[in-house]
Amino acid sequence: MITREQATFTAQGDNFFPSEVAAPYSTAHDPGVIGQWGRYKGKAVPYGAADFSVPEEVEGKIPHLPRLVMPFLDVMRTAGEEEFRLHITYHYEDQCSIGFSKDEVRMITDLGCDVPIDCRRDEQPNKHLQATPR
Repeated sequence: MITREQATFTAQGDNFFPSEVAAPYSTAHDPGVIGQWGRYKGKAVPYGAADFSVPEEVEGKIPHLPRLVMPFLDVMRTAGEEEFRLHITYHYEDQCSIGFSKDEVRMITDLGCDVPIDCRRDEQPNKHLQATPR
Protein backbone atom coordinates (compact mmCIF):
# COMPACT_ATOMS: atom_id res chain seq x y z
CA MET A 1 0.00 0.00 0.00
CA ILE A 2 1.29 3.46 -0.91
CA THR A 3 1.49 5.57 2.25
CA ARG A 4 3.01 8.77 0.89
CA GLU A 5 3.82 10.29 -2.50
CA GLN A 6 6.29 13.02 -3.46
CA ALA A 7 6.53 14.67 -6.88
CA THR A 8 9.05 17.23 -8.11
CA PHE A 9 9.37 18.66 -11.61
CA THR A 10 12.91 19.84 -12.41
CA ALA A 11 14.23 22.01 -15.23
CA GLN A 12 18.01 21.93 -15.70
CA GLY A 13 20.69 23.02 -18.15
CA ASP A 14 24.30 24.15 -18.40
CA ASN A 15 23.11 27.53 -19.68
CA PHE A 16 19.81 27.64 -17.81
CA PHE A 17 19.27 30.78 -15.75
CA PRO A 18 16.09 30.28 -13.71
CA SER A 19 16.49 33.81 -12.34
CA GLU A 20 15.42 35.03 -15.79
CA VAL A 21 12.01 33.37 -15.39
CA ALA A 22 9.46 34.68 -12.90
CA ALA A 23 8.04 31.29 -11.90
CA PRO A 24 6.88 29.89 -8.54
CA TYR A 25 9.90 27.62 -8.00
CA SER A 26 10.31 25.63 -4.80
CA THR A 27 14.09 26.00 -5.20
CA ALA A 28 16.31 27.37 -7.98
CA HIS A 29 19.90 28.33 -8.73
CA ASP A 30 21.79 29.78 -11.69
CA PRO A 31 25.02 28.25 -13.02
CA GLY A 32 28.04 29.22 -10.94
CA VAL A 33 26.38 29.16 -7.53
CA ILE A 34 28.56 27.55 -4.86
CA GLY A 35 27.17 24.11 -4.01
CA GLN A 36 26.02 23.41 -0.46
CA TRP A 37 26.08 19.58 -0.62
CA GLY A 38 26.94 16.64 -2.86
CA ARG A 39 29.77 16.51 -5.36
CA TYR A 40 29.72 20.30 -5.85
CA LYS A 41 29.88 21.19 -2.15
CA GLY A 42 32.12 24.26 -1.90
CA LYS A 43 32.52 24.40 -5.70
CA ALA A 44 30.76 26.26 -8.49
CA VAL A 45 27.79 24.26 -9.79
CA PRO A 46 28.18 24.12 -13.60
CA TYR A 47 24.44 24.17 -14.40
CA GLY A 48 21.26 25.98 -13.48
CA ALA A 49 18.28 24.15 -12.04
CA ALA A 50 14.79 24.91 -10.80
CA ASP A 51 12.34 22.65 -8.94
CA PHE A 52 8.59 22.75 -8.66
CA SER A 53 7.67 20.49 -5.73
CA VAL A 54 4.07 19.52 -5.11
CA PRO A 55 3.15 19.95 -1.45
CA GLU A 56 2.59 16.55 0.19
CA GLU A 57 -0.92 17.47 1.31
CA VAL A 58 -2.05 18.01 -2.31
CA GLU A 59 -4.12 15.10 -3.61
CA GLY A 60 -3.58 14.29 -7.29
CA LYS A 61 0.02 15.35 -7.62
CA ILE A 62 0.34 14.53 -11.32
CA PRO A 63 -2.71 16.64 -12.35
CA HIS A 64 -1.39 19.46 -10.14
CA LEU A 65 1.97 19.72 -11.95
CA PRO A 66 0.82 20.65 -15.48
CA ARG A 67 -1.31 23.48 -14.07
CA LEU A 68 1.74 24.72 -12.19
CA VAL A 69 4.45 24.14 -14.82
CA MET A 70 2.94 24.39 -18.33
CA PRO A 71 2.73 28.21 -18.39
CA PHE A 72 6.54 28.34 -17.92
CA LEU A 73 7.85 25.55 -20.21
CA ASP A 74 8.55 27.70 -23.27
CA VAL A 75 10.11 30.56 -21.33
CA MET A 76 12.32 28.10 -19.39
CA ARG A 77 13.54 26.68 -22.70
CA THR A 78 14.34 30.22 -23.86
CA ALA A 79 16.24 30.74 -20.58
CA GLY A 80 18.51 27.77 -21.44
CA GLU A 81 16.70 24.69 -20.08
CA GLU A 82 18.01 21.47 -21.64
CA GLU A 83 16.30 18.78 -19.57
CA PHE A 84 12.93 18.37 -17.86
CA ARG A 85 12.43 15.62 -15.28
CA LEU A 86 9.46 14.56 -13.16
CA HIS A 87 10.80 12.65 -10.15
CA ILE A 88 8.17 10.71 -8.23
CA THR A 89 8.85 8.92 -4.95
CA TYR A 90 6.35 6.48 -3.52
CA HIS A 91 6.66 5.44 0.12
CA TYR A 92 4.95 2.16 0.86
CA GLU A 93 4.14 -0.58 3.34
CA ASP A 94 4.33 -4.20 2.20
CA GLN A 95 4.06 -3.61 -1.58
CA CYS A 96 4.77 -0.79 -4.05
CA SER A 97 2.15 -1.31 -6.73
CA ILE A 98 1.81 1.77 -8.91
CA GLY A 99 0.06 2.70 -12.11
CA PHE A 100 -1.12 5.74 -14.03
CA SER A 101 -4.49 6.53 -15.56
CA LYS A 102 -4.56 7.36 -19.26
CA ASP A 103 -5.18 11.01 -18.30
CA GLU A 104 -2.08 11.01 -16.07
CA VAL A 105 -0.01 9.42 -18.86
CA ARG A 106 -1.20 12.15 -21.25
CA MET A 107 -0.33 14.87 -18.72
CA ILE A 108 3.18 13.46 -18.23
CA THR A 109 3.66 13.15 -22.00
CA ASP A 110 2.54 16.77 -22.48
CA LEU A 111 5.27 17.84 -20.03
CA GLY A 112 7.90 16.28 -22.33
CA CYS A 113 10.07 14.99 -19.49
CA ASP A 114 11.91 11.96 -18.19
CA VAL A 115 10.18 10.23 -15.27
CA PRO A 116 12.42 8.57 -12.69
CA ILE A 117 10.40 6.76 -10.02
CA ASP A 118 11.61 5.60 -6.61
CA CYS A 119 9.80 3.22 -4.28
CA ARG A 120 10.89 3.40 -0.65
CA ARG A 121 9.67 1.12 2.07
CA ASP A 122 8.38 2.97 5.11
CA GLU A 123 10.60 1.77 7.92
CA GLN A 124 8.82 1.95 11.22
CA PRO A 125 11.02 0.24 13.81
CA ASN A 126 9.28 -2.13 16.19
CA LYS A 127 5.99 -1.84 14.32
CA HIS A 128 5.35 -5.58 14.44
CA LEU A 129 7.15 -6.44 17.66
CA GLN A 130 5.11 -7.86 20.48
CA ALA A 131 6.00 -8.40 24.10
CA THR A 132 7.34 -11.86 24.91
CA PRO A 133 4.99 -13.72 27.27
CA ARG A 134 6.51 -14.59 30.65
